[in-house]
Amino acid sequence: MSEKRRDNRNRILREGEYQRSDGRYRFRYIDEDGKEKNVYSWRLDKNDPMPKGKKRELSLREKEKQIEADLFDHIVTNGGNYTVLELVEKYVSLKTGVRHNTVAGYKTVINVLKKEAFGKQRIDKVRLSDAKAWLIKLQQVDGRGYSSIADTMTQSTFFFIRDFVFRNFAD
Repeated sequence: MSEKRRDNRNRILREGEYQRSDGRYRFRYIDEDGKEKNVYSWRLDKNDPMPKGKKRELSLREKEKQIEADLFDHIVTNGGNYTVLELVEKYVSLKTGVRHNTVAGYKTVINVLKKEAFGKQRIDKVRLSDAKAWLIKLQQVDGRGYSSIADTMTQSTFFFIRDFVFRNFAD
């Protein structure tokens, strides 16, 4: 029978859990893309004390629970590495049966995003203030219409939230 792995406090470590030589715990798992990921914590269990001088964070097993819930609910971490442009393109590709003028408006937004640095930003790195500043720049500096671009961006954002962020989201 194989020996069970234990930490410095003689607690049994579960599958994927390891304790490093500096006392820090590591959980290794495979994400939805099949890539190996690691999560670290100074505490194994929520009742463990934090080492002196270390910032308080979730315990390793609390982080494991979050990861398992995210994987079960198919929640994509890091926004799926989508850029703003890719997100808007995906949203537009799913819009069928819309009028010709609406399609033209979508194409305009996509063309604007292709030319702007804002369109190349990863969606998980964009803040609301970044989006507002970009829309104000379009209106005041470039002289573009604000409402159609803002509407498309707002709908794309709601699409992102429903598709990637919320658990068990019901329309």
